[in-house]
Amino acid sequence: MFTAKEIVIQKISRNVTFPIVLFSFLTIGNYSFFRYTLHGVETTSSVLRFIPNVRFIIPVWIFWYCISFNLRLTSKILRDNVDVLAVGLSWLLSSILSFDTSSYLLYGTWSFFSLCAVLLFISITAFISDTRAEFILRILNVLWIGNFVIIILDIASMLFLAPGIIMSNILFSSNTFWAYPTLIMGIIALIKMRFTTESLIKTAYYICIFVISLIAVYFSARRSPLFVLILTSVLLFIPPRIPHIILISLIVISSFSFLNSSTGKNLIDALPDSYSKYRIERMFGWVKDRKETSYLERQKIWNTYLDKFYNKPVLGEGLSAVQHISKSNKTKTDGLSAHNTFIGLLAETGLIGTGLLIFMLGKSILLLRKARSVNWIKIYMLLFIPTLLVNWVEYNLIPGQIFFLYTITIWLLPRGLQYIKE
Repeated sequence: MFTAKEIVIQKISRNVTFPIVLFSFLTIGNYSFFRYTLHGVETTSSVLRFIPNVRFIIPVWIFWYCISFNLRLTSKILRDNVDVLAVGLSWLLSSILSFDTSSYLLYGTWSFFSLCAVLLFISITAFISDTRAEFILRILNVLWIGNFVIIILDIASMLFLAPGIIMSNILFSSNTFWAYPTLIMGIIALIKMRFTTESLIKTAYYICIFVISLIAVYFSARRSPLFVLILTSVLLFIPPRIPHIILISLIVISSFSFLNSSTGKNLIDALPDSYSKYRIERMFGWVKDRKETSYLERQKIWNTYLDKFYNKPVLGEGLSAVQHISKSNKTKTDGLSAHNTFIGLLAETGLIGTGLLIFMLGKSILLLRKARSVNWIKIYMLLFIPTLLVNWVEYNLIPGQIFFLYTITIWLLPRGLQYIKE
């Protein structure tokens, strides 16, 4: 017989976890198999184009379910985290006051309910968890399930890889976006291998997932996830133990013959031929007849967005007003996103929206003191650092973007520590 608490836990888990997993799946699908055919051609199917649009309903579903299930608990969570509500409302206000409410009001409303839904998901998960370790494992498992399909697609893609600096070296022309959920899988595999495994078979399984993730991210041609995944594998063993020091030393010594002490170009030359290799070379300015680097190009875009921010510093141009903001007579940036979450939000939501977001993030970090566990904080930092690095070179902090759900989940994760009576 189930106890009353077990029945409640099962009901909450099923009705709050499933929508988060579905949101993750639909976001991934929006950038791959819901938009393109197997040959990388954009699909004409109206059904496939419509399916990702149900993502807007999902956070409303979670919000309404929590209210109908336990109004008192939901109200308490919202009162305890009023700064999260303030961020959502400020973004909603920014979208209402933008020049095109018919378009950007959607993102403001979607953002508000998404922030609330993630907050409720984390807080209620903490509420039904008996310990901090159980709480973070529940969150990790939801992230794992929500992105697991990507590993299957990664393996399928690698079977079709072709050498050469052409986009046909990947199964879908859009699978460069798979790098982000693959990055998540790689990080969680490392964490499970390091902190939660109980057998050699499980350790080998997680090592395989990490290796597949690393290879797939490399061939995806996304450089920031590749850098972050490699960095995470290093941070995992800091401070290193003697076996780790020996292993790292052997890797450095064995790789020395590939290195050029001034540029590292020999190491890059030794990488398998791929579109990713070409992009890495271009990032360092090593491609013939191309003097500019990716970082210099991003700086031009950032300047365009900062100019718009200076024009409307308080509320900004409006959430997701990319087309309007990126128009510039000086540079060819029409239609380009900010490629930087913080600069993008400055231009779109102004000082109020961005300032409230930073305050929200700061409060979450301060709540880490309730973790009372060195390992808990280590795990959190491994999850948190990628959100800063990726969001510095990409714009992911509006709903529907591939890294949005992960970023907000990790940024609000410490809020759950308030509701664990351990």
